[in-house]
Order: sequence, then structure tokens, then C-alpha cells
Amino acid sequence: MEKSEKSLKDLLDAANSWHPNIKLEYKIGKNLPFLDVLLINNNGILSTSVYHKPAAEPYVVPFISDHPQHVFVNVIQTSLARAVPEIMGISFSQLNSDYGSYSPTFEKKMVEENRQDGYWIEAFQVDNQTLIGLIGYGIKSGEIKFYPNPSTTTKPGNATLIQKLNSPVAMDQADITGDGMNDIIICFQYGNTTLDSDPDGGKIVWLENPGQNIDKKLWKMHYVGKSPAMHRLKVGHFTQKKRWEILGLPVIGKPHDLFSAVPILLFRQPDNLFNATEWPYEIINQQFFHIIHDAKQLNIDELDSLLIASSEGINWLYFNQNLTQWMIENIGDGEQKQQQINFYGSGGIDLGRVGNDSFAYMPAIEPFHGNVISVYIKTMKNSLKKNQWKRYVLDIFGYPNENGESPSHHLICADFDKDGDDEFLVALRGPSPTKGVYFYKPIDLSRGLFAKWKVSDDSAARITVADFDNDSLLDFATISYSVPGYYTEENPSIHIFYNRFAQKKPQAKKEIQVMKQNNDLLFKVSRPNKALQYQALPFITIDGITFSLEIVPPHSSRLVDKNTYIKVLSGLIMWTDSSIKSCQPINCSRTFVCERRTVAPLEIHSDNGRITTGNEGALLIVFKTRDEINEIHRIDDIKKVMIKNSLPEYYPEETRQLGFQFVRYDQYDPRQQFKDLEFYNLKGFGINFADNDEHLCYMQLWAAGQGVNAGVHNHATDSFCEIHVCIINGSGQGGMHYLNSSKEVYNPLTTPDSAFEKLALPSFYEHGPLWDIDAQNKPVLRSDGTVVYPWHKWQSGIDRSVNQSFDVWMVFEFNSELSTLPTQMKQNKRSL
Repeated sequence: MEKSEKSLKDLLDAANSWHPNIKLEYKIGKNLPFLDVLLINNNGILSTSVYHKPAAEPYVVPFISDHPQHVFVNVIQTSLARAVPEIMGISFSQLNSDYGSYSPTFEKKMVEENRQDGYWIEAFQVDNQTLIGLIGYGIKSGEIKFYPNPSTTTKPGNATLIQKLNSPVAMDQADITGDGMNDIIICFQYGNTTLDSDPDGGKIVWLENPGQNIDKKLWKMHYVGKSPAMHRLKVGHFTQKKRWEILGLPVIGKPHDLFSAVPILLFRQPDNLFNATEWPYEIINQQFFHIIHDAKQLNIDELDSLLIASSEGINWLYFNQNLTQWMIENIGDGEQKQQQINFYGSGGIDLGRVGNDSFAYMPAIEPFHGNVISVYIKTMKNSLKKNQWKRYVLDIFGYPNENGESPSHHLICADFDKDGDDEFLVALRGPSPTKGVYFYKPIDLSRGLFAKWKVSDDSAARITVADFDNDSLLDFATISYSVPGYYTEENPSIHIFYNRFAQKKPQAKKEIQVMKQNNDLLFKVSRPNKALQYQALPFITIDGITFSLEIVPPHSSRLVDKNTYIKVLSGLIMWTDSSIKSCQPINCSRTFVCERRTVAPLEIHSDNGRITTGNEGALLIVFKTRDEINEIHRIDDIKKVMIKNSLPEYYPEETRQLGFQFVRYDQYDPRQQFKDLEFYNLKGFGINFADNDEHLCYMQLWAAGQGVNAGVHNHATDSFCEIHVCIINGSGQGGMHYLNSSKEVYNPLTTPDSAFEKLALPSFYEHGPLWDIDAQNKPVLRSDGTVVYPWHKWQSGIDRSVNQSFDVWMVFEFNSELSTLPTQMKQNKRSL
């Protein structure tokens, strides 16, 4: 923009009058990184593209932005937090319809104002007879105070001094004495700043809770130990369950050395708790971590462990009881791209639950005292171990100051709206406008999609969560950030924010429902063109291959890899493939059928590792293998195949307890041709659309040994359109055999095998329609509504190098009324 500084300022000031809920903060300068955002409105779908490019002339940069990457929805203080780098769209009408009435409203109550300083706040219950109150303190004054629940006092700031310490930093709480009341464990004598820490400080003590007489005298201190720059600590049972242990986490390893490795210390409760001069300790790691700012404690397999936010990103530190050693597993590397500052990695972390998944997502602040809000979303089951996590950037608050620091300081997860899913809050210390608390709600984890509201304008150093007014809804409390050498809020205060959510909750309906129908599973699904969120539902695993029913909303995407094979049931998926080096990139697409009487692979070679959807969305069956398929998958005894019902635990018990097995077909069909034949059937799975119960398809599995003729038939009594997907081709030669015309007569005594056309189906291939198709691309029907087919069969091949090797295939029986071929599809050999 080649304009004068004054004209730019006038332009921006005018823009600030356009809408009451959109306000710009700006900085005009030269030689700054330039972010160019392109917005395109395509029939109500907002798409964004982000570009970085240099500029030499004066221009506008979003120095401070309420949300630099977002979709704006016309609801006050509301925006849709977008995942970066992936760009996706969502319909305005859908968003307003389902979330327009969702109101994360909190009523603010002042607990104390005009404080000397502010840093730490934590919900604390003195004993089981007293309402939950607060512990609050700042680093400069060092006054550790207990604030009773506001409902028990009419005087704001009516606090009890329980101890005074030199520059206290972090605390935790636990019943150290075993008397039923929590004590406080706290570190202090920090020093002036991170770099200028006290070489003789970093002391840890525990403060003994006197019970109801807390206002009579200061709480008694018991010394634990020390390490310079002690910044965070956690109390729990990290290696055993008999005695308390404290993990101490300094922020840096040495005073005046920002890049020194940080020692992690484990203090163990001594035999003589009250008279011990210190707790015995060991350094469990002093090489891996640098600049540790925060940690999240969690309990897995009865032992506590930590998620640590440091320069290395997010890492899980836990004690392996079998190996009797400490383990570190990486979750993500954090923010590594802000080259203008010395801080990298992560600075804050928590863990969000969604439904029965305790480890659904991890929100993070990145890097140390950072401006980036990101989430890590796992790609596998409800587990931390050996998982993969994808990072999405939700927000970038402002720009680092001259010290490389930004406003974000703390975040915390909790279920505020009682829908079973955790939301999370982010504390911004300031200055304005990046000051306050933001509320994020997960919308679609598969796409890193969250909704966002600002719920407080007050400076927040930390947030604590509890039900302070005993109404069964979680509230939160904050303390202002006021620390010399960093940021000092003008009027440091403590506030409680009471949860006053609107009664109308957002729809929590899943896109896929499942129920037991006789001995089958019946899935009821949203129509993919109306789906609002991605959902994947694994339902069966056969010999290590997991089958999932998935719905992908319109204008969305899904990751694919070499172990993923996709069968489309409804809608359309698209991708670009440059794997054939001799050709230009090919724009590929797939519907519920491939070309008539051909075969097509279910594997997808996508340049960006994703498939996308258009207006139709897509309903899919996804096959996931444990390993990449490099050789024939062999099954020599179908009775030994491991078959597992894979439905998640939050689905109805009767559906999860339904067993599946291959049953030899002669138990269903007594005809002589099937007697003792190595031919098996596994039933079955139906899919109906939820809006009007319209039937889409029925799915069942079949297995046949070498050389087996699975029976010649022409569906004379069936009204469905049938597609076969080969899961395992045991000989490499099995597939569909069919007569060329539906008018050809089949006689089992006189029709030779040579009369059949042969379509070999390798593993994870499907074939196109065998049924007759009319000029309107519809199935040809008999007068009774049955579908016209030529005679056909599955014929297993023979591999003489092995005694037995089964074919396994899945049959999709589509509703003929929904089986009109796409108009663009070629119809070779059409039978009219």
C-alpha cells in the first residue's frame, strides 16, 4: 500500500467504525514481517488463504488482533477459531443455527482490588466443613493469603495471611500430614527475574494446615529442599503409592544462563515427616529439558506423571514401573518459527477430555510467555503412549515485546457447560487489548476447529476452576499479573467469575448413531451434505484390519496415509496425485462406484496427504491396516482369525457386546454344492439415513478358500445394487466372474468357465457396476422391482505354493433407488 502514514491511519480509523464487534489495533512501520490474508466467500462458505511476503513501503500489520485468522460470526464477542495451516470453511447458516444461542456468560465478582502485586491463584478448601476459597499471592510482596468464599463474607478483600515468603512462585496442595486437610507446598526465593534468579534460592517448603484456626497464627513451615530458579512443582505419587513425592521444575538450569539444561528433582517424603531437616531427593533428568515454564499433572496406571511445556515443546515424563526408569515421550515440538526471539517450544499445557476420551486434545501456549495458542489432537485411540499428535494453531495474540515476551501466561481445561466435553480458558496478562480471558469450545477435533468467546477483559496471570457458588456449574477465578521486570497491571485484582450459561445448550448430536437390530448393527447417519462435524466410528477389526464408518462434512478434509483405504458410500472425495512422474498432477475424485465392469484401488496417493469434500460431503468406509501392504496377506484357517467388535465404549453396551464370526455357508444353504465347502459368511451391518430412515446399504463379509466357486447367481429376487471390495486376495487371482450380458442363459451343467468374463480384484480394490444400466444412468429393474444382472460369481484363485489361503471380501448392497450413476461417469458396455 503506497500511502502516507497519515492516510493509512485515517483509513484504519474509518474501518474501526464499520462494525461494533470488529476493532483493529495496528502499528505502522517498515521492514516488518507481512501477513497477507485472502478471504473468499463462495456461496456462504468462507475460505481463507494466508501468505507471508516482504514489503519495503509502509503498510499495516496486525500488531494486536483479537483473532488474525478467523471466521467472523455476527454474535457479540464471538469468532470461530481457525486451524492454521489447514484452511477450511463452514456455512454461516449452520454455525448460527447450532451455536448462535450458545452463550458462555459469566458474572464477575470482585474479591480484592488495589493489590500490591499478583501472580498465583488457586482454589483451596481449608477443611471439609468450609466452602471452597482461594489462595492468592504475588511475587513482590510475598504475602500468601487465604480468601474465604465470598458467600461467607460481606467485606471484599477479607483475607487471612497464612505466611510471608521472599518471592514465592508456584504452589501445589496435598494432604501431607494425613489428617484429612490439604497442606500447601510452595517454592520461593526466586530472585528478580528468570535470568537474574537467586543462586541460593529456589527453596521448597510445605505449610502445615492448622484447620479451622487458620487466622490465629502463620502456618508452620517445613523445609523440603531447593534448586535455583525453582518455578513449578507438583505433588503426587510418581514412582510408588506409599509416600508423597514432589517433582521440582526450575525454569532454567543456572542463574544468568538462559540456555542451560534444567535439572528435574524428585523429593521423597522422609520417615520423620515433622522433624526432618529436608527431604531426600535425586535428580531424575538434567540433560533433556530447557526453559520449563509449566506442567500438567495426570494419573495413568495408578501413578502420577507430567506433561511438561519447555523449549523442547510438549513432552510426557513418566516412570516406567516395569523398566524402573523414567521415560520421556514427545507430544509436539511447539512453536519453532518465531526467529525474532530467543524462545522456542511451549510455555503452557493442559489436557482436554471429550466424551469418554480422557486424552482428546491438549491446548498449549507457545513458546515461553508466548502469543501462540495451539492444540494438539491425537490421531489414534484413547491413550498417550505411542500416539501421534497433530498441531493446529488457533490464535496469535499480538507481537512479542522488546524482551521477546507476549501476553499469554496460563490455560486450563474444564467442562463449563456440562455437555461431557472440556472447554478451555486462556489467561492473557496484558497490556490491552491482549488482556483478559478467552473461552474456547471444541467443535470438530478432526479439523482442529474451536469456537471462541472473550469472557473477561481483566488482566489474568492464572486461572483456577471450582464450583464456588455450589450450583453444580464450574466457575473460575483470576488474579491480575503484576510482576516487576515483566508486566505490571495498574490495579491488580482478584475476581471470581460465576458460571451463568444460557439454558439452551449447543447440539451435541453425533453424526453417526448405532443400535443392535436382531444380530446386526444398524447405523443411522446424517446425510453427508448436511453433516456439521467429522466423525469416525470403528466397528470391527478382522485380522488386524480395522473397519470404520466415517462422515466428512462438506468443504472439509481428512488425512490419508499408506495404511488407509477408502470406500465411498455416498458423496464425493477429491485429491491431487503427482505420483506418476511422467504426468502432470492429476485431479482425482471418487464416488460410490467406479466405472462399470472395471476395478479400481481404494488406496489414495494424495500430494498433500489429504482428501477433500465439496458440497456433497462424504460417507465412507475406511479400512486401516497395521502395516503397509507389501506382500499377500494370508489366512490359512478362517476359524483362527481374530475378530473384534471395535465400537468405542461410549456406545450402547448391547452393540459393543455383539459378537461377529465367520459361519460356514452350508449352515444357511443346504444345497449340495455348498456342503463342506470352505465358504463362510459374516453378517452384517445396515446403514440408514437418520432424517427419514431411508435405507442406504447393507454390508456383509465373505471368505472362501482356494479354488472355491462362491455360487453363480443373478439376484433374480434381490432389489439392491451390489459392489464387492476385496479385503484379502489369498492367491492374488480371485475376483468376479460374470457373463457378458444379462440375456445370456446360465446352465450349471453346460455353461463352461470360459464363458465368463474375469475381473481379478487385488486386495483393497473394488469393481464397478455389474448390473444393467438404462439411459438415465439408473439400474434396470424387472417388473417386480428387482435389479437386472448377468449371471456372476466370486471365484477364488489357486496358489499351489501354499496349502490354503483364503480370500476375504466385503459386499455392499446399495438401495437401487439411490444407485443412479454420476452423470460424468463413462458407461462402457452399457446394457439397455
